[in-house]
Amino acid sequence: MESRADITQKSVRLTRDVAKMLDQAIQLDRALKIGWGRDGDERPKKGETGVMTHLPAKLKMRLLGDLGDLVGSANQGALLQIEGRTGDLAAAFQSEGKTIIEKGVGDRVALGMSGGTVIVRDDVGVDSGESMSGGLLIVRGLAGERIGSGMIDGTIVALSNVDSEAGSGMIGGRIIVDGKVRSIGKGAQSRDIEAEELVELNDILEPHGFKLTMDATVIEADSDEHVGAEPPEISSKGRFNGLRLCPHGSSLAPSSVVDLSSEISMPGTSSGSSLRNIWIPQLQKGPSKAGSALEGQPCIVDSSPRENDYLRIHQENYLNLREELSESGGAVIDISSFPHLNEATIHALAAIAIGFLPEDSPVLLMDDVDRVEKLLRMTTELSLAGAIVDVRTIGSAPAICSLPTVGMARSKQKSQISVFLKTDWTPSPSEALMSIAAGLNGIVSEPFIGDESPPTGVKKIATELDVKLSSMEDHARGWMQALGVLSIDSLQRHHLRATSHEAAVLSGLRLDGVRQPLPMWSRR
Repeated sequence: MESRADITQKSVRLTRDVAKMLDQAIQLDRALKIGWGRDGDERPKKGETGVMTHLPAKLKMRLLGDLGDLVGSANQGALLQIEGRTGDLAAAFQSEGKTIIEKGVGDRVALGMSGGTVIVRDDVGVDSGESMSGGLLIVRGLAGERIGSGMIDGTIVALSNVDSEAGSGMIGGRIIVDGKVRSIGKGAQSRDIEAEELVELNDILEPHGFKLTMDATVIEADSDEHVGAEPPEISSKGRFNGLRLCPHGSSLAPSSVVDLSSEISMPGTSSGSSLRNIWIPQLQKGPSKAGSALEGQPCIVDSSPRENDYLRIHQENYLNLREELSESGGAVIDISSFPHLNEATIHALAAIAIGFLPEDSPVLLMDDVDRVEKLLRMTTELSLAGAIVDVRTIGSAPAICSLPTVGMARSKQKSQISVFLKTDWTPSPSEALMSIAAGLNGIVSEPFIGDESPPTGVKKIATELDVKLSSMEDHARGWMQALGVLSIDSLQRHHLRATSHEAAVLSGLRLDGVRQPLPMWSRR
């Protein structure tokens, strides 16, 4: 059985090979054939994941093989024919174009689709057409549970039987079933198809070789049954109140030069992304030019990255990944921004990111602290550069609790990965150093949280951010001189103290005056 690393390697190789052929294929109006040799002999792909995504308009492609997750996702106008099977989330987030899948697919085909046509000539798994907001999905074979769940708009046509809870939670669009429906889901209702409606739909289906009968059932949203849900807020409380930095040995001379720099790199690579600062700002958009403090420090951005910035991959910018990642210095996959991803799909996302980024660029995973053990395990198994742990939780757990939680989870991983803490406040220099002393590699946050007059405009944001980064550097160096350490690699847990009993209980750190952890942390 192939390892995840082997699957990633061949998936990335395929993505990069195809990228070299796209422009010429469009210019010559020639279909790309993947899975066949030069003489037309079949050489099917097997197991590649996260491939043939973000295909441009006017491209024609045939693909032969049995493949993994997210295959053909984010189609932007291409004609893609897959002669084989795919895993979950095939053709997800398609905005335009036409995707034809000849054999069966996994769960959640056409998730979040907003336009174009997706045709599956075989069976589909559960939640097909989930959260569709436009376009046409045609299913020739059997459909699993909850077809059209959470549907917003668009049309789904099922030409065979569908399983239970069809249309569950839908708020718009329509599902037409020319077969048996086991049951209708909550938030949906069914009716007979109307004659004019049948003519309209058959006019749409005829070019694709399909036809509905008068026996078809239409499933629509039931406006009288409300099934919406409001997710709870996530946050933290208390910052790192109750903790302090403590010298361990003699302080350094004021003239001593201390080192704040570090590097994030993928396993097995000789170079990576250089960090000048212990704090990584997170922004909506890549910053403009300012001073040297900002110029030398990567940021995590949602769009328009500089060549050293990390692009945060989330559901809202998924369509633009090919262009944005090619200009980035790395990527952060925000797992919680996508709806309930399984591990195979996270693997596919990682393969997509690596394939679109410049070679050897770091890729990190990000999720909340309640899922930190799975997060770090996945990071290690996928051979990624590191992880970012969001301190926020449902119910607002004290931020101090995240330090031992992440530390214990990290101790279970044998590989050397970079791990950062993401806070919902802009940290002080001492708080950033506390995170490093607790065993992390630095801290991530938005830069102007709590500011009375946060800057607006690209230039103003860059100027003020440069000042904040420069101030962070100066004060962090001062702290390190006082602590007696020449580099951040020398910061350890013995440089941390709890100043209150509550903080000692929550963090497991030594309590001032006691000079050792409380018994509850030291018992075996």
